[in-house]
Amino acid sequence: MIALSDRLPEITSPEAEYLRIKCLFDSYKDDKDTYFWMQDGGKAVISLADGDMTVYRIGGDADELTEFIKMMSPRSVFTSLDTFKAVGIAPVKTVNVMCRLSDIQEETAGDSLSSRELYGILSACGFDMPDYPFFAVDFCRRLNRGYADYFALSDKCAAVSFHSGNYALINGIVSLEKGMGGAALTAILGKNTGRTVLACCEDNITGFYGKYGFYILYRAGYWWKTQT
Repeated sequence: MIALSDRLPEITSPEAEYLRIKCLFDSYKDDKDTYFWMQDGGKAVISLADGDMTVYRIGGDADELTEFIKMMSPRSVFTSLDTFKAVGIAPVKTVNVMCRLSDIQEETAGDSLSSRELYGILSACGFDMPDYPFFAVDFCRRLNRGYADYFALSDKCAAVSFHSGNYALINGIVSLEKGMGGAALTAILGKNTGRTVLACCEDNITGFYGKYGFYILYRAGYWWKTQT
């Protein structure tokens, strides 16, 4: 049975779907427009915010989950390829979920930027970004509540991560100058020392993360409604 939940277990293993849900829960559990469900005590966990759904499944009833997704009719879904297969949805885009333990002991000093300046760097490279007002409210909320980190050098590079407990998820790295992507990745790892850090990478950038000690855990993907 799928039911609304006002609590979620702590993260104990590296799954990008659950980490994404838990990071959202930490900052939005009291928001009446953000929803969290659990199936059968945690065999599946689901979040829905602004039409975007994330699904984490470890053996829950696939038929019930399929009907639930159809009923909720989300704008987009993020989950593992195994779950997509179980619920009969073909993802539009696939990614590699990659992982490494951050053992970097020193933080690299960056520039202190406003949300507008950070947004400008992230969007300058064509990074898939929401509209600025949504980004600013979400990022500042997470940052002010202590669940987000960023590193940036003005007009050069930027990286953003969200975290919950001993796990962190990299949400974006961009470089406006050659070689600065590695600097941004190393710096955001330094801000998450001691955490297991995950990243969702398309095939063309998997090698880049691999050079910095990340390895592939499994495949996940995104589905979104297409224009008719």
